[in-house]
Amino acid sequence: MYFRHALILLLALALLPHAVAQSLNEGRMFDQGRLMAERSERAPEALDRLQNLVGQWDVAITTHPTDSTTHTTSGQAEVAFMNRGWSFMERLHVNDFDGAGNANDVMAFLTFNPASDRFELGEASSYTEDISMFDGSFEDDRLVLTSAVRRLGGGIITAYRMTYDLEHEDAVTVLLEESADLGQSWRSSISKEYSRQPSTDTFLPVRDDYGVATNSQPEEARRFDFLLGEWTANHNIQIGGNWIQYPSNTTAVFVMGGHAILEHNWFNLDPSHPDSATSIIRLYNRAERRWESLYLNNRSNSLLHFGGNWDGDRMVLHSFNTNRTDTISRWVFHSIEPDRYQWFAESSTDRGATFNETWTIDVVRK
Repeated sequence: MYFRHALILLLALALLPHAVAQSLNEGRMFDQGRLMAERSERAPEALDRLQNLVGQWDVAITTHPTDSTTHTTSGQAEVAFMNRGWSFMERLHVNDFDGAGNANDVMAFLTFNPASDRFELGEASSYTEDISMFDGSFEDDRLVLTSAVRRLGGGIITAYRMTYDLEHEDAVTVLLEESADLGQSWRSSISKEYSRQPSTDTFLPVRDDYGVATNSQPEEARRFDFLLGEWTANHNIQIGGNWIQYPSNTTAVFVMGGHAILEHNWFNLDPSHPDSATSIIRLYNRAERRWESLYLNNRSNSLLHFGGNWDGDRMVLHSFNTNRTDTISRWVFHSIEPDRYQWFAESSTDRGATFNETWTIDVVRK
């Protein structure tokens, strides 16, 4: 049965007309789970608690730049299952996010990780040009996710708490709060009121600049453009001490108003998991002078935030916040040509003195 389903899926992918794929909305191109309204039957049942998020929404947004000032604006959002029905993806567009006419395009992945028994959220913003990570669980009817950072490298830890109120079917409230005293007190940072709208094909329509990079970023932000398009790939990965080969389909498009690249990969690695998929958001952070990546896979339903920069003729990405006791992981794009590129992953247990390859990919344009 699994083999038959895998064969049907592969045939469907092979027959997908290129012109049809190109006509779809920003962010919808190619992912075979992107337009799903329900989770995969094999995905964690915990996702059912967030089923109410799926749909098209008008969003009233209030930001709190300081304790005494606020700015109110509005936007549109769409939430759907993606990664072949194993996770959620939200697209949000706001024309005037800050009162100064600056837009904000947000793309977020929301999933449930069975290993940690927690929900995980990764959110990329064109306004801040960075990626934020949260995780948490339900408290009654509210999903509460948290995170913490040292702002600007200082000594004060800023804690963040994001709360999804899902009590009403046609209205959802999302509140982001921050705390500078380790959670003893909280102040509102952003509140979003979602109002469900009838689903239409013209919601969040294709923009005139679809498929084009924004002109507001420096040349360094174009260094990942070689990913754009439709590809086939051959993988060689080490699992359980054995090397396994398999093919995949890979696609990438500009999203978030041309500020980021969204990459989808889908493949059938084994009969026990015939609908494997990964999705990656790649965003250039001008403040940090680095690329950031948000990686989601549906084999473990986990998120990974990592990044790096160009090194000679290679793009070298690595895990953030490693130390001497960690296994160091890095991912390297190389041999980049107009219709082909290669990629390998490797790890080190001796602080980078030596590395061992764990995964290689040869990617060819369709």
